[in-house]
Amino acid sequence: MMESEFSTQLQSQVFQILSSNDNDPMEVVFSHFFSPDQSQKSQALLFLECSKKFYPDLLFIKLCFLVRCGPNVDTRSNSIRILRFLRVCDLWPKLRETAKSTLKGHLLAYLNEENSMLVLRMFCAVVAETVCEIYNGGNQWPELLEFLLTSLGKTSNDRFQEIALLVLANFPRDFRSVICDVLKDSVQVLHSSFLDGLASASPDVQVASFGAVVTLMPLFSEPSNPGLFHDLLRAMMVGIFTLLRSSQDSYAFMAFKELITLVSEGHQLLKPYISDMVLDMLQIAENSALNEEMHCYALRLVIILTERKDFKHIILSLPYQTMVRIFFVPMKMLLCVKEDMKGNELKGEEYGSTEKTNVYNFGLGCLYHLSVTLGENKVLSITSELLPLYLESPEWQKRHAGITFLALIAKAFSFETMEYMDDSLEIVLEKIMKLFQDSQFQVRLAAFNFMVIPTIFIQMLQLFYHSRLLPAFVTALDTEQNDTVKEHAASAMLYFLKNTLPDSFFWYPDSDTVIRKLLVLLQGDVTPKQKSILLSTVNIVAERCATMALNRYYVNYLPILLEACSDENSEVKEEATRGIRILAESGSLQFKPFINGILSKLSILMQHPNQPLLENAKANDIAVSALGRICICHRDSIDASKLVPVWLSLLPLKNDLSEAKIMHEQLCLMVSRSDNDLFGPGNQNLVKIIAVFVEVIDKGNRLATPETVKKMSHLLREFGMAIPRSSWDLMLLSLNAQQQQLLLSMITIS
Repeated sequence: MMESEFSTQLQSQVFQILSSNDNDPMEVVFSHFFSPDQSQKSQALLFLECSKKFYPDLLFIKLCFLVRCGPNVDTRSNSIRILRFLRVCDLWPKLRETAKSTLKGHLLAYLNEENSMLVLRMFCAVVAETVCEIYNGGNQWPELLEFLLTSLGKTSNDRFQEIALLVLANFPRDFRSVICDVLKDSVQVLHSSFLDGLASASPDVQVASFGAVVTLMPLFSEPSNPGLFHDLLRAMMVGIFTLLRSSQDSYAFMAFKELITLVSEGHQLLKPYISDMVLDMLQIAENSALNEEMHCYALRLVIILTERKDFKHIILSLPYQTMVRIFFVPMKMLLCVKEDMKGNELKGEEYGSTEKTNVYNFGLGCLYHLSVTLGENKVLSITSELLPLYLESPEWQKRHAGITFLALIAKAFSFETMEYMDDSLEIVLEKIMKLFQDSQFQVRLAAFNFMVIPTIFIQMLQLFYHSRLLPAFVTALDTEQNDTVKEHAASAMLYFLKNTLPDSFFWYPDSDTVIRKLLVLLQGDVTPKQKSILLSTVNIVAERCATMALNRYYVNYLPILLEACSDENSEVKEEATRGIRILAESGSLQFKPFINGILSKLSILMQHPNQPLLENAKANDIAVSALGRICICHRDSIDASKLVPVWLSLLPLKNDLSEAKIMHEQLCLMVSRSDNDLFGPGNQNLVKIIAVFVEVIDKGNRLATPETVKKMSHLLREFGMAIPRSSWDLMLLSLNAQQQQLLLSMITIS
């Protein structure tokens, strides 16, 4: 905050409260600071910031006084919380030397006097931060170090042992080298004390010992005495198992966190013990008597070990069966998926989870990390062993886990690597297609989701087995009862059609059956999402074989499209209108009886071409595109002199870029052919044509293909040479300044 934010009145008030013997005003500050009321919290924060800036010594002394002499636990604990919030490192250096000397005595005395361990545990962090500031400032505090060493030796007094261990555990990591240098002559004492603490009957002392060992690990890393580290590490592992056996879960979690911190820092002394640590963690992770949260902690430690580059070669050299066990643990976590009797699609956060960890997602993440870290050769051999056990299991959760793991592998590795798994590509396909018809809907859902993964592996399946996949999708759509699965099956079929070769549909060739079944589905009870996916699918089929099988189904498909044009769902309207555009392109005689009804529907979508509703913007563009195709392919059935100018007035298209490119190319073609209906009597529409050309060219390749932009530029230059200067002057007035500048830069006016 700026100094000007603290008024003279506030500064005076702060001084009076901090120097007063009355503690009630500070109690009010505490209540406001910890209040959910933001106004009160802001007032308290302003008071504390002002105190910290102008009277840091009075503030520190006042808070320390309340810590030591506060009448109740709440006052003392709140004083400590405020001290930690204000940061000792920001306050201590601003104190006078006399104040520092006095406060050191108060802090040390308080460690001996306070009876509440709840308060003391918080206070130990303040003491550790204070020690850090004292020694970093070039001073010392031998009295505290003597107190810590003496307290560690009081093995019969859990209170003093825990206090000393917590102070040591709370030293900041960047203070390690300093404190280790200060304590280097006490290594043997600390080593013995830490071993006693790790074996203590008090779980509080045990956990505090874990933190102290991790903080002061450099003290025990001397190459001349490697036994020190060995003893402590084994004592920590024994301590973990002791806490687990005594069902002290909360303490075991805290101990695990410290162990994970130790492993994360990747100390080189861990190398000889990594194999044993992995086996210990697997023993914990595989223990069904422990909860899932504990399994996650054990697996997290293994994952960290595998991710350390300097440990990777050790992990890779583990026995094969140990590696398989590592994968079995997260695979078991994928079984934590509940059956949804209502048939809804389950999201990640709804899968089996504990209070703190989403077990399913955690297991999935671990499988991915293991796969990427350990590499293709190691993982795929394990995958070949695991997949049959899961995909062919009578338990649906295992089948679900199997297809989920296969999807993960497909994402992680290349097709070439996956090809040499024990199961050939065809056998994998057979298993997947079997899952399409699985008795459990979540398994079927996972199988169809697998088929839309954008990987080379899926593309190869589609390329080699298109003739088997397409009928499998159609069968699934025909028989599926669950709306969610049907929707995803439709998505898988759509993805398949979009990503296979344009003529792949002919390779199937019973194409009649596909079209007929799709149309039957569209006429049934389907959700808006299924209506849009199915329409998109039929549209792709129509584009690829309109002159073949689809001609027999105009009479069935067009009424569906006309009805869907009025649907409330924007995606359904878009696909319905696109279907009309596609069918119009065929020029089929069967299209003509529907033209009046089609034009009526399109006119509704095109009522507000300049300001279409946001959700209708794409449908508007596609409707204009459909009208354009009717003007080209069915001119003998319309009044082209009226409709073509209407179509022109709605250009350029800007919302559906694929349709925009199609229509702007069509405009170019009609201009090059000197279409009479387009130009109008006396070339009255020429100004609009030029304006469209200029706007499209101005957008580069966004609204048209490079070839179309090039053709438009060429046509404009031709206009420049053919149109008299007087006519150009009139036309330029209808363009805005930017369009005028762009046009004049492209043409030479005669």
